[in-house]
Amino acid sequence: MSFQIHPNDLPAFMQQQIDDIRLIQERYAWFLDGIFAGKSFEKKKGQRKTSLAQQIEKKGLEPFVSGVSLGADSKVDAPKVNAQFCIRGTGREAEVVEKMYFDRLLDFVYAEFMKGLQKGFVPKRCANCGRWFLQKPGATYAYCTGAAPGQDGKTCREIGASSSFRSKVENNDVWKVHQRAYKKYFARIRSGLMTKGEFEVWSRQAADLRDAALERYAQAKGEDERQRIAQEVAEALNEE
Repeated sequence: MSFQIHPNDLPAFMQQQIDDIRLIQERYAWFLDGIFAGKSFEKKKGQRKTSLAQQIEKKGLEPFVSGVSLGADSKVDAPKVNAQFCIRGTGREAEVVEKMYFDRLLDFVYAEFMKGLQKGFVPKRCANCGRWFLQKPGATYAYCTGAAPGQDGKTCREIGASSSFRSKVENNDVWKVHQRAYKKYFARIRSGLMTKGEFEVWSRQAADLRDAALERYAQAKGEDERQRIAQEVAEALNEE
């Protein structure tokens, strides 16, 4: 036997909590998706990071930070929060802490959400599976560390890193010649023609040469110039 409770039969305070949770899921997901829409989740080497506040301001979403329901009028739906400071602990462990009191679930989640954003903790959708994950301060990941659907135990981040690297190599001639040379010299370790130490020295020099060439490649004004840069890299990497 099963019982179903009609929404109209719920106590008013319970129905309010349910409504708040739905609003949180809808509005906060929309807000975060709006921030990152069309934005590269991961930064490539040498790219300058854009702060979260800059991204919000650039998208014209700054008014929506001010209200509990992510509305534009801070006077209408600002959070109802009571704060108090007190001493916690004794002796050397004593510290001043803040106590906050909330009458609504919505106010509590809003305050915690914004405090997290202030410190760089940002919820993001995984670019592979679509699940939410928490990105920590300083990180710019596109993929979560959860199991990737249908990938035999590999994580979305592992799948994403492999896919991103393949795409990077396939679409850039400098990366192509670097990878060909890398495989060539790595094979010499197994054949005994090069020691591991010698390969590591070559690898570091090759990476520096590649990165310098990538900057020139990105600024090239035409295909002929890009091909010339790639050819120069290929010759330099394969010097005996």
